[in-house]
Amino acid sequence: MCLSWDAVSSPRVIQADHELRVAQTEFDRQAEVTRLLLEGISSTHVNHLRCLHEFVEAQATYYAQSHQYMQDLQKQLGRFPNTFVNTNPTPVPGGSSPSSAATLPVQPSSSPLDTGTLSIEEVQPPATGTRKAKVLYDYDAADTSELSLLADELITVYTVPGMDPDWLVGERGNQKGKVPVTYLELLS
Repeated sequence: MCLSWDAVSSPRVIQADHELRVAQTEFDRQAEVTRLLLEGISSTHVNHLRCLHEFVEAQATYYAQSHQYMQDLQKQLGRFPNTFVNTNPTPVPGGSSPSSAATLPVQPSSSPLDTGTLSIEEVQPPATGTRKAKVLYDYDAADTSELSLLADELITVYTVPGMDPDWLVGERGNQKGKVPVTYLELLS
């Protein structure tokens, strides 16, 4: 049996051919949309990598400058007499040894109050630099080098070179001792 041209071009074949063309058109449109999306993602990825690279470069420059400033500061401080000693080196983050980091030699403080060479009673107030202070809270002396305080009393205070900055020497009449700065309101 021989098929005629009319039989091949039947409405079912025409309908199938039309559906094939519609499906091919939709596929081509979706392929183009996907291609454009992938180009956008690629462009965004390249832009993000460029921004990340610039950020890393800026951070590296910043830390290099900071390191150089610290080295310059260490050199400047090295010109002064060694009054500081690092007796307990701390580990440097990242696993490097403390000796590989830029460290400043430190010696113990030479405060007359810390070394025991001069008792608190022998400390003389400076010719200038004494101030009045109002005591904010009661304070009980921990040892004989400290002065016990009562809230709202007025005392005279001054610093001694080399003394811990959190402490002052306080005087009340003939009593003298170290007092914590946080318990005081310094007056003019």
